[in-house]
Amino acid sequence: MTTTSAGRHAEPSDLLAFVPGATPVRREDRAVFERALRGGAEPTPSPITAPISDMSFVASHCWSEALSLAWTEIDGHLCLFSGADGDLSMMLPPLAIDPRAADRLGDVVSACFEIMDAGNAEGPGTPRSRIEYVSDEMLDRIRSAGGPMLSATPMPGDYVYHRGALVELAGGDLKNKRKLRSKFLRENPEVTTADITPADVPECIELLGLWRSSSDERHEGEANDRLIGVDVLRERDERCTRRYLDLIAHPIADLSLPSMLVRSGGKLVGFTIGEFLTPSMASVAVEKTHPDADGTPQFIYSEFCRTRLESATEINAGDDWGIDALRFTKSSYRPSRMLSKTLLARNPISEMGTPEPATVRLLRWSRPAHRTPELPEPLPTDVRAATAADAEAILEIEESAFTSPADRFNAPQIRRLIENPRARVAVALRDGVIIGWSAALIRTHRRWRSGRVYSVAVRAEAAGTGAGRALITTLLRSLETEGITRVYLEVRAGNLAAIALYTSVGFRTLRTLEAYYTDADGTETDGVRMIRVATDGA
Repeated sequence: MTTTSAGRHAEPSDLLAFVPGATPVRREDRAVFERALRGGAEPTPSPITAPISDMSFVASHCWSEALSLAWTEIDGHLCLFSGADGDLSMMLPPLAIDPRAADRLGDVVSACFEIMDAGNAEGPGTPRSRIEYVSDEMLDRIRSAGGPMLSATPMPGDYVYHRGALVELAGGDLKNKRKLRSKFLRENPEVTTADITPADVPECIELLGLWRSSSDERHEGEANDRLIGVDVLRERDERCTRRYLDLIAHPIADLSLPSMLVRSGGKLVGFTIGEFLTPSMASVAVEKTHPDADGTPQFIYSEFCRTRLESATEINAGDDWGIDALRFTKSSYRPSRMLSKTLLARNPISEMGTPEPATVRLLRWSRPAHRTPELPEPLPTDVRAATAADAEAILEIEESAFTSPADRFNAPQIRRLIENPRARVAVALRDGVIIGWSAALIRTHRRWRSGRVYSVAVRAEAAGTGAGRALITTLLRSLETEGITRVYLEVRAGNLAAIALYTSVGFRTLRTLEAYYTDADGTETDGVRMIRVATDGA
């Protein structure tokens, strides 16, 4: 296949220009998408028997604007491309429209990578040609089809539940969900439910805006495993939800989406939309609730499954986007199984933007955490960027500074962090010996970038000597030189020593995070999210 290249970094619209015959995902494309998902026409269809939540026309249509999607046909296959993140990628593997073309899947995958490589040839950072959202079934087909040698990296998978479990919320594991649902019903005796009609859409959009602004405030500075700010993901989610609501306001013939809105005393407090992926599996694609109506998420989720998805035996709630909070919520409903998703690329791509996303690191002092330390004058300390050769010394610091193996980085994680282009890793030296290290990760938000202090650790014998202060101040200055003025961190609420240090260099408390940390013995403790905003002259 012949492609052309550009002499500059392409914007999303430019990137899609590399795709021959690229077409936005329109309503009238439903037939070709559904034919591809059925494996083509008779006489020898090979349908996708266990589709993940992404493998539906409705999902592709509703996400098309937010993810800059366009599709084209290559040798009898539907190929869906995205230009959303400054590089050209695919949001689904190639799907055979014509079953007679299925044996050419390997050649089509090769052609798709040629197209992506041309679009990603130039520009800042490390462009990544890749195919995302590959189900296990499609992965087996691609592996057996020949084509280019590709690495397979796990992505966050779909959470699947027994419908009956979500309706009943039975058992000890879901006791808290039942309590919240009961609380909602007690506090909202005039609750009503109904299908969403075109007349309800403007009110749903108003609630959507309230949900967005409240979530932006509560989750300021957070990012997913790929270090994409959750505000970016939330903005995309809002645009996608508007598309779902548009399908209700202006329905497509023969396409019926189950939906439900919840009112309390006539006031809209939540709405949800789903679809059937197979006759026995339904998905919950949209769920938005009023931020001040406690228990609404538990009530609407359970009631929607009971009354609108009653013919399904399984409920697919989609993946968690690599967001810790969403991962916790979806896991707390106790999924019966997970549907794997895989990312395919020429070279391995780390699944996570951080080596251990569930662990938030903090500076530890050898003195008791309940005492606010008197910070000594720092001893002379040199700080420089870490190199791969420093990994062994950093590992020794981990073993010295952290008594619990669960709190330590291992050697592969340290190496990946040093190699991560979005990480800033430094080591502190005294008399030529490495005595501490620090790491920050750079996140991308809608209109700005932020930093997150991810690790500050010093050898036990160097605690309290100023090495930690030297590391954090150098780290902050480094981020400021890159134009990053907003920096976040999380720390245990009881670790007054670390909080005192962070406060002394300009951090302030943003909010308390209830039960944010779970120790090895299952004990939950609160965390504190802190922020530092650099100003001129600061």
